[in-house]
Amino acid sequence: MIENIRKYQGLVLFFIAIVIISLVVGIKDDLFRGGAAGQPVYRINGRTYNDKEFQHLGTGAFELVGGLARAGDFSLYQFLMELAQGATSQEDAAEKFFVGRMILREAKNEFGIHPGDAEITDYIRKLRAFSDKDGSFDQETYNNFIEKGIGRLGMTENDLRELASDAIASTRMNAIIGGGLTMNKDAVKSAQAIDSQQISGSIARLDLAPFEAGIKPSDEEVKSYWENIQDAFMTQPQRKFSYLIVSPKPTAAKPAETITDATLKDEEKKQKEQSKEAAAKEEERVKQKELDALVDNFAVELEEQKGVGFEELAAQNGWTVQTTGMFSKDKAPKELDLKLRSSSVNGKVVDELFQIVATADPLSKIIQPIAVGENQWLIARLDGEDKPRAKTFEEAREEARAQFVSEKAAEALKKGAGEAMEKIKASLAAGKSFAESAKAAGIAASHVKEFKKIKSSTQPDAASEPRQLFQSASNVDHGTLADLITEQDRAFIVHVASREVEKDPKAEETLNAQVQSSAMQNEMLAFTSWLKVRTEAAKVESLIKR
Repeated sequence: MIENIRKYQGLVLFFIAIVIISLVVGIKDDLFRGGAAGQPVYRINGRTYNDKEFQHLGTGAFELVGGLARAGDFSLYQFLMELAQGATSQEDAAEKFFVGRMILREAKNEFGIHPGDAEITDYIRKLRAFSDKDGSFDQETYNNFIEKGIGRLGMTENDLRELASDAIASTRMNAIIGGGLTMNKDAVKSAQAIDSQQISGSIARLDLAPFEAGIKPSDEEVKSYWENIQDAFMTQPQRKFSYLIVSPKPTAAKPAETITDATLKDEEKKQKEQSKEAAAKEEERVKQKELDALVDNFAVELEEQKGVGFEELAAQNGWTVQTTGMFSKDKAPKELDLKLRSSSVNGKVVDELFQIVATADPLSKIIQPIAVGENQWLIARLDGEDKPRAKTFEEAREEARAQFVSEKAAEALKKGAGEAMEKIKASLAAGKSFAESAKAAGIAASHVKEFKKIKSSTQPDAASEPRQLFQSASNVDHGTLADLITEQDRAFIVHVASREVEKDPKAEETLNAQVQSSAMQNEMLAFTSWLKVRTEAAKVESLIKR
């Protein structure tokens, strides 16, 4: 199971992000604006489903799985990931989950899979969300979840039990559909043996820099190179803005200590100080609310005026509008190089400014108020733009020269390393050591080193060893060279001196676990492929008016 989760780590992180969002703000009801109860929303295999069914079996169940997973239980996550595979957004994930679940329910009847009450109860009691610190089922925790947690989703205990029933059925369907995809134990054992090796040998390194230094193209060569790919050298888009950054009015200065204050006892001083701090925080909160209201009114009035009167409205509030010259995204003015206050991905103001899509509508050139700093707001208007264009040769000369040198140097490095490798092979065949052979091939002694008993888990020394050292050496007979390893700025010649398999007393146990894990992975892939085919055949039709 752990291996499967690791394989789908990116998808797991995607769903965790969705769950966090949905648990905080709830999955939107925008799909059904103005819709009455029972509004048709989907047609699957000729059957129509309404919005209430979608809420209970789709969005509500989707959130429920997320809530359980937050407790660290991934048993339901595999179920969710299989049904919502390929989702690109929160709404898309909920919809795919719903459609997949409906197809799974049809298959339950087709294959005669109907988990009993006792099996469903046992499944639920094993969920970590309802376990105490010792891992035993905690009835009180479960009761609180049913009575207080699940209700906000408009769901009941029966919905949880139906979800568990479908999850159990999904596991059985995996086994039925992928049951014939058995793993070859000998193949897994061979792979395990490779990963259990301890390898010793030597490395010779060739750096790119000397090859770069030897390439000195003329202007004619660079221009000829540029002419063939000149569209690859583009100017960066540049923009200029008018903007304002506003802050709450400053709070009153902290009063100086009086003679009376000095005579107070320590406890009295502490209480008075705490009272002052509380009053100051309340004053800050009030002033922040006042600013927030002013900014909101400014944005509303600007929208009502169709984006006209930016400076005049700012002046009415006593705000000063600043202007910039043209600048590119990577060279933003310092005053606009600000982080977004509420960003979870270290976003910056300039990212938002360069996402503005200007049209003939003046309002399209004005970005909504952006929260920055600890308590500030930024509002900006796009005043001008220089779109990207192909650079002239004069503008692109140095960039084209650098790219030409880089490409030619990479070719020379690969060729030089290949030639050195052939010389080393011949020298080794003549009975010379690897160090002697590398020296004879023109590689400095400082660029040759030994490695001893590295494992699949060994982290190479990034300064002097290739990232793929173990993988490269793991399938090579001792006494021979591995395939040439070429990285962005260097190449490595690897000589394998010895290979031995590390004995593991739990090798058989580990092997069986790997065979089982691989089989489960094959079952999962078979099931998702089956589900994709069934979904296409179901002719899913969305009836939602967007």
